[in-house]
Amino acid sequence: MIRKLVLLAILIFSTQAHAQNMEDFTVKNIYFHMGVIAAFAEVVNMDVKQIGLSEMFTEEEASKWEPVVRHIAERNNVKYYRENDFLVTDLFDPARTDGKTLFLIYKGDTLEKYQTLKKKKAELIAQNKYDKAARRDIATAFGRLLDYSDEVIDRLIEGSDH
Repeated sequence: MIRKLVLLAILIFSTQAHAQNMEDFTVKNIYFHMGVIAAFAEVVNMDVKQIGLSEMFTEEEASKWEPVVRHIAERNNVKYYRENDFLVTDLFDPARTDGKTLFLIYKGDTLEKYQTLKKKKAELIAQNKYDKAARRDIATAFGRLLDYSDEVIDRLIEGSDH
């Protein structure tokens, strides 16, 4: 009995310690990533968030796992969008998404809002008006679409070096 309890304690401790090391969660740990997508699907469905973002995948990985993402979205009454050209703002390091694919989890007109924001950024760049103020406006609008607080948005923008 004591051996079983000790074994159980070791298993629980090692699992929790392992789960706290975020570097261990790579695309190779697909169960974690699909769990994150399922969690975002649930909170989007409950109107807690407007949009959820998956981890970044290669094209090949995204193609392989898209049927699972589709199933998760259907099961949670939400939609997904496979994004190959992620909206780069001062919220996130652009190197994280460069050449990668991710899935947006959403419902309603959220995808349209996201695409409108991407279009607005492209227009500002084409008009040579994508200055510091415009960058902040686009990043702030995207942060709000992600349901980040103003404090979090400000912290992410201030912490960006791009």
